[in-house]
Amino acid sequence: MLLGIVEGFYGPPWDWVERLSIMEFLGRVGLNAYVYAPKWDPLHRERWRLPYDPGFADRLGMLLDSASRYGVRIVFALSPGLDVDYSSEHDAALLLRKLGWVMEMGVEDLALLLDDVPPVLRGRGFKTLAEAQAHLVNRLFRELRPRSLVFCPTHYYGLREDYMGELGALVDPEVHVVWTGMWVASHRIGVEELESVSRLLGRKPFLWDNYPVNDYFRVYGITRLHLGPLRNRPAELARYVSGYVSNPMNECEASKVSLYTVAEALLSGSYDPERSLSDAVDSVVNRSGRHRFKRFVEFNRASFMDLREATVTRENADEVLELTRELRESVSNRELLREVEPVLGKMESIARYSRGEAQTLSWRVQTSGEYDPPMTDERMLRDAFGVVARLVPWYSGAYRRPGHPRSG
Repeated sequence: MLLGIVEGFYGPPWDWVERLSIMEFLGRVGLNAYVYAPKWDPLHRERWRLPYDPGFADRLGMLLDSASRYGVRIVFALSPGLDVDYSSEHDAALLLRKLGWVMEMGVEDLALLLDDVPPVLRGRGFKTLAEAQAHLVNRLFRELRPRSLVFCPTHYYGLREDYMGELGALVDPEVHVVWTGMWVASHRIGVEELESVSRLLGRKPFLWDNYPVNDYFRVYGITRLHLGPLRNRPAELARYVSGYVSNPMNECEASKVSLYTVAEALLSGSYDPERSLSDAVDSVVNRSGRHRFKRFVEFNRASFMDLREATVTRENADEVLELTRELRESVSNRELLREVEPVLGKMESIARYSRGEAQTLSWRVQTSGEYDPPMTDERMLRDAFGVVARLVPWYSGAYRRPGHPRSG
């Protein structure tokens, strides 16, 4: 069973050094899958028809070697849904050629992603979008014969009975079908929902869990770290799915904290979120910096699953200023420090503001009791999370957020 992560976020992709680092991490925590699917790789999505160059082949080969060393399977994805013609022999041939080239490189597992595109049926001879997509998926699976094929449909959350039911009937039963829960980033996923979608698809879903991903902040130029543990998932989750991948943050090193808890939730028979979070920091951060980083996490753990986190106030302002200084001195992972530096700076500004010192509090960094996704409450409730996840702190009047939606 594929259990791991998908580099499937919007925003700047990880670089190859970060991907090599994540291979070691996945092997260390017992996960076995990495899906290559960065939305902002133009040759993955917008210009999927174009071939990768020899330099990409060299780097992919290096990643495959590292993955093999750590027991990780590379799943290579293409996302042609923006403009693919489902009846075009030319488009099908280009997909087969490009994915076939990847398999010649040594990749054995593939993914076809048709998510986040208009539900438009392009091509002739098909009555429905589900029929057209099933035709393309089955052809790729039949002609390429990968060890596994993961397919993300256009309607990938909720229970869209007409579309999902038809896909379940038409797509080869060996193909994994992606589902994210009842929402895009589901605040909870229960056994009942997993069993319902299994009946609809005629197979267990391949769960794409949109946590700790933070791209819905990043694409608006806002920094927000999701450092809390995975919550509100069934015990023995792997029993109810055909595979599982977590979509991490744009910040690779910081993602490892929450990803550690994901691994424990999947692999441990007695997952405790708080204990796992503490163990995660012990695993990711050097000994001299662990205690301080655990306190830093307390100010940056809020997410759509749990809004609770510590806040900076006049009473703890001196502690926060000391914490940020000591973190910079004690954490040896310089890349991790680079990723969290905007948040450290914002925490310092809040602490000084709390003490009455004049400060400019940037709305572009959220921390310390501030969780304000740049989307409307209606969209959060209907599509994004299933709950209205918004927490605007007491100091929000200190600055204006231009064009930023407010809670109703």
